Amino acid sequence: MSLLAANLQAFMAIVRQGTVHGAADELHLTQTGVTQRIRSIEKELETTLFLRSRKGMKLTQEGEALLRYCKGAEDLEGQVLSQIIGAGNEKPAYVTVVGPTSVITARVVDQCSGLYTAWPNLYLNFIISDSVDRLGLVRSGQASIAIISPEQVPNEMDSKTIKPDKYILVATPRWRGRRMAEILEKERVIDFNESDQTTLNYLKKFDLVSLLGKPRLFVNNNEAIIKLFRSGAGFGTLTQEIAKPYLESGDLIALNGGALMEDPLAIAWYPRPEMPGYFKAIVGLIK
Repeated sequence: MSLLAANLQAFMAIVRQGTVHGAADELHLTQTGVTQRIRSIEKELETTLFLRSRKGMKLTQEGEALLRYCKGAEDLEGQVLSQIIGAGNEKPAYVTVVGPTSVITARVVDQCSGLYTAWPNLYLNFIISDSVDRLGLVRSGQASIAIISPEQVPNEMDSKTIKPDKYILVATPRWRGRRMAEILEKERVIDFNESDQTTLNYLKKFDLVSLLGKPRLFVNNNEAIIKLFRSGAGFGTLTQEIAKPYLESGDLIALNGGALMEDPLAIAWYPRPEMPGYFKAIVGLIK
C-alpha cells in the first residue's frame, strides 16, 4: 500500500523501471494511462520531469527534486499507516459527497444511510448544490466524491457512470387542457438560478425554446420551486423521481405529453490504490 497519490506512484514506477512500458506493467495500467499521469504532474508543476530518449527516461533537475520528496514521503508511510489502519471501524473516517439537488436528495442520501451500521465511525457528509464547482471542491480536498457530467471527468480521476437524471416538464393542474404553444408564450419558466439551463435544454431538445415569450424566474430551493409550480406562477423541469409523487397525487401535471430528457451523470474521485471498504461501499451505492 502506498500513500502517494496515483500520479506520484506513476512517477516513482518510471524511476524504478526506467521506461513508461515498464512502469505500465508494474502498475497494471496502459502506457497511455501512465503518460497521462506524468503529464498531469508536469502541467500542475509547470515543468518537465523526464528527458525522453531511446535509452529510456532520465530525470531532469526538477525530476530529481520531486524524487527526493517522494522518497521522504515513503519514509514516513510506516508511521502514518500505523495511525490510520482501521479507519471507519476504530478511528473516524470522513467522506464528503458533492452533487446536484436532484441526485443527492432522491438517489444518494437514503441509499447510503445504512453504512453507519457497518462503519460506525464513518462521517458521511453531503454538499447539495446545483451551481458550485464540484470538481473544484474535490481538487481542494473539501469533497471526496463529485457527481458531474461524464464529459467533465478529468484524466487524473477515477470515475463511474451512474443512471442519468430523467427530466419531465411540469405545471399546475389548473393548466390542464391548455395548448403547449400558449403556455410557452404567456407563462414563465422557473429555474434554480440563471446558470441553470435544464429547462431551456429540455425545450431545445423538443424544438420548443423559440416559443418562449417571457423572461425566466429563479428560485434556488426544490421545495419552493415545486410550490410555485403548483400555484401556477410558472412551469419548469423536475427529475422523474422528484416529480412522481406530485404527478400521482394530482398536485402537478406533465406537459409536452410527459416526454423525458435524459441528462448523463458520473461520479468522480481521486484514485485510491487500496480503496478502504467504506469508500468502496459508497461508490457502489451511488447508482
